[in-house]
Amino acid sequence: MSYLDKNNQLKIAEETIKNLREELETVKKHLALLQKDNKELKELSIRDELTGLYNWRCFQDRLEQEVARNKRQEHPLCLIFLDVDNLKSYNDTYGHSGGNEVLKAVAQSILQSIRKEVDSAYRFGGDEFSVILPEVQSDQAVCIANRIVEKLSDTAYQDISLSFGIAELTAEMDSEMLLKYADQAMYIAKNNSTNRIHVYKKLES
Repeated sequence: MSYLDKNNQLKIAEETIKNLREELETVKKHLALLQKDNKELKELSIRDELTGLYNWRCFQDRLEQEVARNKRQEHPLCLIFLDVDNLKSYNDTYGHSGGNEVLKAVAQSILQSIRKEVDSAYRFGGDEFSVILPEVQSDQAVCIANRIVEKLSDTAYQDISLSFGIAELTAEMDSEMLLKYADQAMYIAKNNSTNRIHVYKKLES
């Protein structure tokens, strides 16, 4: 084989390698875009469209994880259940769009009152919300509930009241029981008056 033939083959090989590298870079870019799209789609699937809070599906998974982790580590954990009082009457007066603005204001008040990257907030649909508070005892959870009320009072919806139920994890509870007791406490608060906070006590079960 002549020197010219060898030189031509070398050039062809170099060109082929160059083309393969360019194709590989293109594939990597497409893969990165797909991963980004998948992440965004996953995030949308666990978010409430109106408020931007996590949804019920996400809540169930997170609550089970946090209950298991905090029981294993013997750390406190609180669950807040809250409900917007008389939202139906507000909707009747201002329409559903007005009611939606109230729900968004409540969601923002919750987010402004909890710890980022530690606590997590959820909308169950309708006018019910929930907050998971790791490393928090019931008296601290009451302070957080009061903070949510204060934040909401700083908005255009200061006349809107909320009812809160709080349950603290105990050794005999699982995630279903914690949810049940927080929900039960919230309805006790709601039946007593408005802007009430009720903490579940073991004797109530």
